Amino acid sequence: MKPPLISPSPRAVNLKPSTPASLQAAFTEGQWTNAANLAKQRHRVTKDLYYLAIEVAAKSQSDNVADRIAGKVLVESMIKDNVIITDAETIDLLEFSCSKADVKYSETIGLLRAKLVKAIPKDKNSCVGCFEACLYHSDWKNAQQIAASLNKNFNDRSFLYYYLLATHLYSISDDCPEGSRKVFSMLAKAQADKAFDPRTMTAGIDNRIDKAVLTESEALLWLVIRLTHCTQEENVALFKRPEYGALAFLEAGYQQCYSSIRCYLEDANAWDDVFQIGKSIFEDTIRLHQKEALVLESDETVISLQKAMKAGTETSINLVEAVANARPKRSETEKNFFIASTQWNLFWSLFTAAKNHPDRQQSLKQIQKLFTKMIKALDRAYAMKPISKRTYDLVTLQILFERGAQVPPGTDGHTPRVVHLINHMMKHSKEHRSYTDACRFVKDMSKPEVAVFLTSLRARGNECADPFQRFALISLALKLRYSVATSNSLLSCNCCGAALAEGEVPNCVACLKSIASNALNCYKSGMDDDELRRNIMPKEILDPLSELTVVGALSLLKLSGLGQGMPMRKSNSPLYGVDVQLFLLAVVWLDSSITASPTLNNTHPMLLVKLYLLMGCVFRAETLWEELKVKNAMLDSLGLLYVDRLSTIAPGLFMGPGQKPTDPVAAHLIKAFKNTNPKWIAGSLREGNYYSILEMLDRTQKQSTSCTLVMTVLEDRRGSRMKTGKVETPIEDNPFVRNLSVDFVLQDVTNYSILSDEDEYKLESRFDGTKLQPLHAMVNYGPLPTHTRAHLGLLAERFMDFVCYVQPKEYKPSKPGQVVQMDLQYAVSTCDHIKDATKNFLGVPNAKLSEDEKIKLDFLREKALASLTEPETHYHSIVWRLADMIVSILGTKANPASPNELRDRFRLQVEDLTEILSDQTSSFVAVPVKSKLRAFHGFGSLHAMGMLRESAFVVKHAANYLAAASEKLKNTDKTRSASELAWLGPELKKMTAAAAESEGTIKARIDQLRSFLSDVDGWQERLNHWTFGEYADIYSSHEEFKREFRESLKTVVKEPNRNAWADNVGESWRRLILKGWDNVKFD
Repeated sequence: MKPPLISPSPRAVNLKPSTPASLQAAFTEGQWTNAANLAKQRHRVTKDLYYLAIEVAAKSQSDNVADRIAGKVLVESMIKDNVIITDAETIDLLEFSCSKADVKYSETIGLLRAKLVKAIPKDKNSCVGCFEACLYHSDWKNAQQIAASLNKNFNDRSFLYYYLLATHLYSISDDCPEGSRKVFSMLAKAQADKAFDPRTMTAGIDNRIDKAVLTESEALLWLVIRLTHCTQEENVALFKRPEYGALAFLEAGYQQCYSSIRCYLEDANAWDDVFQIGKSIFEDTIRLHQKEALVLESDETVISLQKAMKAGTETSINLVEAVANARPKRSETEKNFFIASTQWNLFWSLFTAAKNHPDRQQSLKQIQKLFTKMIKALDRAYAMKPISKRTYDLVTLQILFERGAQVPPGTDGHTPRVVHLINHMMKHSKEHRSYTDACRFVKDMSKPEVAVFLTSLRARGNECADPFQRFALISLALKLRYSVATSNSLLSCNCCGAALAEGEVPNCVACLKSIASNALNCYKSGMDDDELRRNIMPKEILDPLSELTVVGALSLLKLSGLGQGMPMRKSNSPLYGVDVQLFLLAVVWLDSSITASPTLNNTHPMLLVKLYLLMGCVFRAETLWEELKVKNAMLDSLGLLYVDRLSTIAPGLFMGPGQKPTDPVAAHLIKAFKNTNPKWIAGSLREGNYYSILEMLDRTQKQSTSCTLVMTVLEDRRGSRMKTGKVETPIEDNPFVRNLSVDFVLQDVTNYSILSDEDEYKLESRFDGTKLQPLHAMVNYGPLPTHTRAHLGLLAERFMDFVCYVQPKEYKPSKPGQVVQMDLQYAVSTCDHIKDATKNFLGVPNAKLSEDEKIKLDFLREKALASLTEPETHYHSIVWRLADMIVSILGTKANPASPNELRDRFRLQVEDLTEILSDQTSSFVAVPVKSKLRAFHGFGSLHAMGMLRESAFVVKHAANYLAAASEKLKNTDKTRSASELAWLGPELKKMTAAAAESEGTIKARIDQLRSFLSDVDGWQERLNHWTFGEYADIYSSHEEFKREFRESLKTVVKEPNRNAWADNVGESWRRLILKGWDNVKFD
């Protein structure tokens, strides 16, 4: 089930040339009142609906509510009276008049357009305009009918593809009735096959369709329809036929069709077909290069230049130009096959097919010979490019690994596989992908092989004469060692063989200490090498010093215990049980490195952003985030790395007159939904790029159900509420989320590869058979965005809107009693839905359920706990109980209970509520036992403070709502005695008192943090003491290692730099309090 797409911006409308000049001028210049009056006068004279449409279009732009919905009222009356409009410009104006009203396009404007097409099917321009308008508004139902008419009545080949596109989209849309879905699916398939079959003819065209005249976009549309509406068996059988096979599309130059079919065959495990496709491409390409080589080897210019190069003689032209001039011209088919032969996906497909062949060893041997032959042919024909050479090296290495996968028992690890891998790393160590390549192989190596490989790689790095390559190899070796040392499954290290304590698994403490120390020593050596830093590194694409800093810092973070669970259940911060000194040493090293020399390694600043957010140093994180320059489409996939939970940590960022952190994300999404995506779709239709339309619609659908969209809305509302102490705009007025019911699945589309490489994650999951915590989860402030957390947030915001709503004073209903009863019914309905949905997401236990239902509920509860921080769990539990309390009080008519039963149940609910709020407050103020770093833990628990404020806020407003509702109930429901709800007041006061107590705790913490920061000069010394000094803490460990490491780091981060860092941290915390939490509204 998919939510309806967000309505795009209204399309521009132009009045007819026959329109009076005064009316045209008023409408064009935005003089809406004048334009409406002129149109009204003209309509009175002519009785022409066109002028009535101008009138309501002009009125729709006014601030008057009645005028703004005038277009909607007019259109709905026309639909009811079965009015048929035969003027497309009139419907355009009606569409414009409904742009600010909440209408369902397919049942209003879209229906009028379908009626127009039926009435005047031969008016090509009007019919095409109506189809484009329906496509613009994603109205597939009426677009399908219009496209069918266009295809039937006009001799235009493009209309056939309009019809195919609309029929396919309608068949998979939620607007298509379940009973009709199969019919339209079969229709789309049949028409697509007919259009693509060279033996058939299209309607109205006498000439046979030639597949060669189809564009790739048209072929892709046919392919999408086939893959969507046909079974896998049908498609595989079709793709095995030569005229529909992958090679046929490749010969025609349809690279994307060829790739799609090959990938589909892979997914269907049709390995024989995949093998034959790859083998044919390489054999044809080899023949091409051998033919070219014969020509080049007989060219006199090329021969003379080769001799001159060997003799060291200078020439007027170079060999590359001579080869290009002598090379015979390639046909289009030869070009297509050559391009395909250079693609990594084809290599991997052929390799995978060989692995899955019954005679595996023979198949691998066969493709190894094929690749060797291909390399020779490329070299002879001077066609080998560096990227192609790297690809061939990688695939050849993969084949060698696969053929030698069975390592004899008892081997010492010195296998040919290790030798080949080391040689490959030496050859490609200066490339970004070298680490990813190594991970691909290391995860399949035995334990002895891994140990030998890491030792040998480090030794080769130490012996390397090239300083840049030396640092690149050492950083690569340390990164690989880190990945292996943090993914152990047994009680011994996969890397060094050391025994592991049960609590240490999966991390090897000895390896992590060694990695951190070695990385620091190597980093120090690199920083001391001015030639390397100033003259060599700026010319390279890799930054080994940054890589060393990151792997060393990660080792410190692992040793500190970050992300490895909390020492107690009631914890208010991811840093609660962390060794603070190790954490701060990692932060200061990362910061000093990026300050000393900006890096191209995006992992470095992004990691630092996440760590600063964890410690509440938000304004320093903001500076680094801005330097990353995450803009436009990148905000979709990266925005939540910074924005998520930010409003509860740093409300000050949402209070100033400038731009809020959520504004860039919201602006990008608004532009995408309202302008970019619809205009792209319209442009693609005019260009005949039908597949691009499908891609954009898919992207738009993903954007509309992404956690990025929902979390942006939630953070913006929470931040605004911190500032104003009230709900300013109802969530139902937000076009992003108002249609997102709990039935829709929300996806986290964040691209975490900026922090965690995918192959590193695969490596970590290899050794214990289960997925371990990746880096992006370790450094995140709580669990990552999920469907559960996003929907719970929306439900809480809807409840917040409900309890905070204040009826305008000027509203004076004529029948107040009837209105109150309707309000109460709405209240019960709304809160009952919120209660049930929240209860389901939280997995609240229920003794009445069956065993199967209880198991399912346990799963939901575990899912909720894995999606929420402890303060968020408290908050949503409170919202659920408040909704339940409102239903109990206001829903007594539907569920009659005696006054005593109602009172007793409500008192128990209040006790549960105040207990949860008290637990949340206690958890918030908790500090690790005997810890001397109360200030640090205070800044590290700001999220808990923000969520506690939200809990107190909602409890207070819910109590106020219940007090007001009970008064209305007593005044309007004469069947109740005046004393029936008299007991409610004292219970509500308990709720209000508990909320006030929690708010008092927050205010006391703010005062405490402000007092910590009052001594500016002493703060620098305190931070330096925490990071580089001697201090005792209950969670402190590794004392000797820390002493040695901080002394070494002092030699890298000089005292002025340490003081500057401490000043930056202190200033960031100071701004956080003085310009943020000090201004949060509580009353």
